[in-house]
Amino acid sequence: MAATGRPTVRDVARHAGVSVATVSRVTHDDPVVTGSTRDRVLASMAALGYTPSVLGSGLAYQRHHTLGVVLPGLGGPYFAALIQGAESVAAEAGLAVNVLGTHLRHDAVQAVHQLALRTDGLIVQGGTVPDDALVAIAEKLPVVLVAGEHPDLVTVRTDGRAAARELTAHLIGTHGHRRLRFVGTTDGSPDTTARYAGFRDALAAAGLAEHGEPVRHGLEARYGAMAARQLHAEGDLPDALVCANDELAFGVLATLPGLGVAIPRDVAIVGFDDLDLAALASPTLTTVHQPVHDLGSTAAELVLAATRRTREPVAPLPPDDRVLPTRPVLRESCGCST
Repeated sequence: MAATGRPTVRDVARHAGVSVATVSRVTHDDPVVTGSTRDRVLASMAALGYTPSVLGSGLAYQRHHTLGVVLPGLGGPYFAALIQGAESVAAEAGLAVNVLGTHLRHDAVQAVHQLALRTDGLIVQGGTVPDDALVAIAEKLPVVLVAGEHPDLVTVRTDGRAAARELTAHLIGTHGHRRLRFVGTTDGSPDTTARYAGFRDALAAAGLAEHGEPVRHGLEARYGAMAARQLHAEGDLPDALVCANDELAFGVLATLPGLGVAIPRDVAIVGFDDLDLAALASPTLTTVHQPVHDLGSTAAELVLAATRRTREPVAPLPPDDRVLPTRPVLRESCGCST
């Protein structure tokens, strides 16, 4: 025991004949320490009159009771649903959610590193920051990548390639379309890149070529409107447009009719995500339903499970790949009835 002053965790460790880490685990009710070792530590704490410092232990284990969510932007229904999914799990566990949007930041990687210092784990949308930065952060605290793939990280995603392939095959096989074009940029977006690959897979399986390069303006509804005007101006409309997400499809649906193009009679339109507005659009939107809320909640559950499994500051997660199911939703915009 120390000669003067309040007994320390080192005094308890010396008295019990264990490591400082073992004493800390006992004070945090870590199930790793059981039996006689736990009893010996508790007896030493009682004998020395040792009382753990709540503030000190929180700092030692870097517990912030906060979950970080990193997204490229903060607007749009997709990101809102993702955040709501994460929030539903965090709120039940008594954690706050700190959301970082990187779209307006030139120092995105530095901002994510700073956020990591203030949270117990991170959920990161695929393509938001470089993979090597995430791998480095994942060595220090739990990180889950959403809508992306990486062999050294925990990922939660849907199989966008297979889903887009199935929906494109429906346009070809059921409706007989032969001139199809993809709408949406694939730059920096792993999930959109996968959907474009699925689109190309279906064309190749049917012996068809793309009816022009992808229309690359962005991924928001306003870019769908821009794509519609571009396609109309080109004067060579395809039979069908496969949009990278519902927001783009909404922009196309809102613009082409005003230019004298009937949907789906002149051009079939399909999207991806099955946002709430898809069933309310006119015509109603054919799309792929993916559980966006569940992507967020599953990622949050994985992060929280990791923080409960370990009491150490460094808590890397073993690589894992969780693939949630999708399904096509056939409505009016491709020529199917509701």
